Amino acid sequence: MATERLMDGEINKDTEITAVEQMLHDWRFILLHVDRWMKWEKDSYPAIMTGCVSALFFIIWYLEPTILTTVSLLGMMICLTDYFLPRVFSKFVHTGEWTANNQQQYQQICISIVNTKNKATRFTTDLKDMKTKKPKQYFVLVMVVLGIIAFIGNAVPNFFLTYLFVLFTVLLPGLSHHGILYKYYSMAVKQVLDVIKKNKKKD
Repeated sequence: MATERLMDGEINKDTEITAVEQMLHDWRFILLHVDRWMKWEKDSYPAIMTGCVSALFFIIWYLEPTILTTVSLLGMMICLTDYFLPRVFSKFVHTGEWTANNQQQYQQICISIVNTKNKATRFTTDLKDMKTKKPKQYFVLVMVVLGIIAFIGNAVPNFFLTYLFVLFTVLLPGLSHHGILYKYYSMAVKQVLDVIKKNKKKD
């Protein structure tokens, strides 16, 4: 039974990957370039990305649009990008032939998209299971997390907090790809464990 479930899961995942490849077919050359930027293939990429995000937020801060206007403009930008970018990119950017290496990189991008979606689904399912099986722990966890978020939101201006969140999200793939995120995460965990050990020794 376990083997059958595993095989069914692999088949479903392969089907999802194929569906994503077909859905993003018009964006495949663009995604290759985006992937190179996200993984910081050149040392200048993170600085340029940080500058672009900072410039965008500076414009928003300067114009001070309402929330409804900001959401509407964001929706318009997404629609315009979705409609024009593949056409403009194919006409004005020399893409060359679609090689086997390009196909492999494109498949890896689609696999990453599917894995991210599955992780989000699994996280939601785990929360639902926790709420059903361990309601007290679920309640404490949710209250603590929301309390921390509320404290941070009260201590840091919302606009600056949004800027930091967007900037971190943009730089996250590069931080993860180069092992920087894991490095500092390991250092933080080690510091916490050292503090716990010192407190135990004092006791």
